[in-house]
Amino acid sequence: MGIKIHKRKTTLRRELFKYLVALGLSFVLVIGLYLALTTFAISAGWVFPANYNEQLIKQGEPIIREAPVVHEDMLPLGSKYVVLDKQSHAVLYGNMDDAEVKLASQLVNGRSPAYYGQTVYTLIERPNDYCVLQSDLRPQFSSPYLRSHLPNYEWTGNVLLGLSIVIISFLVTTIFARRFQNSLKTLTRITRHIQNQNLDFAEKKSGIKEFDDVAQALTEMKDALQQSLETQWKMEQTKQEQIAALAHDIKIPVTIIRGNAELLSLSEQNHEQDMYTRYILNASDKIDQHVRMLIMMSRTGSSLTLHKENVAIQEWLKELLSDTRAYAGCKHIAIEQQGQCTDMVVPLDKQLFHRALMNIIANALDHTPEGASMHIDVHCDRHGLTLVITDSGPGFTPEALEKATELFYRGDKGRNADGHYGMGLTFADYVIKLHHGSLQLQNDLKGGGGQVTIRVPVATEEAQSTSNMANGNV
Repeated sequence: MGIKIHKRKTTLRRELFKYLVALGLSFVLVIGLYLALTTFAISAGWVFPANYNEQLIKQGEPIIREAPVVHEDMLPLGSKYVVLDKQSHAVLYGNMDDAEVKLASQLVNGRSPAYYGQTVYTLIERPNDYCVLQSDLRPQFSSPYLRSHLPNYEWTGNVLLGLSIVIISFLVTTIFARRFQNSLKTLTRITRHIQNQNLDFAEKKSGIKEFDDVAQALTEMKDALQQSLETQWKMEQTKQEQIAALAHDIKIPVTIIRGNAELLSLSEQNHEQDMYTRYILNASDKIDQHVRMLIMMSRTGSSLTLHKENVAIQEWLKELLSDTRAYAGCKHIAIEQQGQCTDMVVPLDKQLFHRALMNIIANALDHTPEGASMHIDVHCDRHGLTLVITDSGPGFTPEALEKATELFYRGDKGRNADGHYGMGLTFADYVIKLHHGSLQLQNDLKGGGGQVTIRVPVATEEAQSTSNMANGNV
């Protein structure tokens, strides 16, 4: 299953063009609405037009021309004036500042236009002087209240226009961004499905070509990955079946050899014959052990069931030390154990965990030279059980530290003796992981020997319930 077919199809370029067109049309609409509202407000008398004061000045010009003295009451609201002597152009009176008086004088001298930016200067010639009036070319509120509490209409309108453009830009961008986000969410969901190895899913197409192309590529990668995993799984199954079949096939001739060797041992033999018979029996025992290990390894690839019980660690340690000394046999190796776990109880599959630890210990004993020692350090706390097994051998090579738990790994010649086929640590690592624990390989910093650290947590109720039946691959 993959991506469902979607009828509509577009591209990022087209979507971007739509976005720009929608944004431009929105700006035009907002500006047009602003101009329409301004026109309506002017026609309704709510707002005075920009030349309103100029028109009032023209209407009042005859009165100003004939009046003995010009005063502010004759002028429109907000206008300024200055009266200049007709001969000397000196300032007689008025309310303009120096810069404005200078522009007024230039107007009288004919050196300045009547319009200066958004300000208009009107010259009125009187009998004995000149009167120059200044007024703004800006629309203004007709209401005195609004004029006193708000800036001029032009500034207020520009602020409202700017806010409207920002809001409409945000809305248009949000609408288009949401579609892109939905497309990106589709890609995110696909990658999460693949990441979680959920390879049977279906997603709708976004309708945007570029996103759909990426989604299609991810789907093809998913299909290839699914096919590869299925092939790999079948190969693993075949390999495990072959290993199990080979192990069973080997077991038959080994049983025959051992049975005949046992019959020979019961007959009367000389010293040399007896020695060779023991060699055959010992070799057949080792082969039988490896066959059982092969069978166990093939089982761990399919289903290995844990049967947990509450194990008293102190009593279990005694059994482990007893089996360790028995395995050491007549080799002159000192078995040293440190640490106590009095009253510590851990949920374990006792038989399986014991076999895993014995694999590690047997490996350590096999690589500990005569006259040396092997250490088993035990530590218990509220978090769980920790065992550190340290031998006096040559230690792990860097390659072995990385690969020693891999099945059939024998690359570390310094730690491979006859009869070791790279299965013990693999099996131990698998069993410990089934108990939600960890196995760590390193070299002892003091003695230089190999050191294996096993940590098994005190399982929570949830972990105990889910680990009663544990399956996995080595």
